[in-house]
Amino acid sequence: MRDPRIDIVDETFIRAAPEVVRDSLDDERWTAQIWPHLTRAVLRDRGVKGVRWSVTGQVVGEMEVWLEPYRDGVVVHHYVRGTRGPRAPRDVATRHTLRWKRAVHELKDRLEGGTAANG
Repeated sequence: MRDPRIDIVDETFIRAAPEVVRDSLDDERWTAQIWPHLTRAVLRDRGVKGVRWSVTGQVVGEMEVWLEPYRDGVVVHHYVRGTRGPRAPRDVATRHTLRWKRAVHELKDRLEGGTAANG
């Protein structure tokens, strides 16, 4: 039997103000689309620095989005620590990661407005 432990770490740079990225985290429709397999409860609201939630559902544990200002944008750090829920598919970590990457890159494209990175 595979270890049910889940440990996800991801980082994505977005050329936008941390406040703008944080506003997306407060959009319940957006977050429900990303994490329909999780029930979230805020453990710590860090304002413009991000949010930490306790999660239940297909993953039981903690999830965090930490916003780190960097140059002309923000590094969006995403962490999930926990165990696979009782009815979760074996590949729940992979599914979660792919769902997150798709969403954060759509957010990046929308907020950056198609601007290309300079050199």
